[in-house]
Amino acid sequence: MSLIRRIIIVVFMLVILLMGILFSSHNNQMVVIDFLVYKTPEFYLSFWLITSFALGGLIGVLASSATIIRLKAGRKRSDKNVKRSESEIIRLKGESA
Repeated sequence: MSLIRRIIIVVFMLVILLMGILFSSHNNQMVVIDFLVYKTPEFYLSFWLITSFALGGLIGVLASSATIIRLKAGRKRSDKNVKRSESEIIRLKGESA
């Protein structure tokens, strides 16, 4: 099963690589990006598009990481409260017997 999964992943990655190469070869116009106060050097359109896609993905991962860390900390607090409550229930059951 893991061999089939690895083959599928390799084929998928090769398809993505081929699509990137084709995309780059068809978008070879030179462009300058103008940010009101700064103009970038002239690069290929495909470079700017791939770079913006990669940066967007990186920013998305960083933003979701902060949320994941916060949720994990909340889960640890909840687990601690549950353990404390369970131990108190056991103690109270022992007192009533």
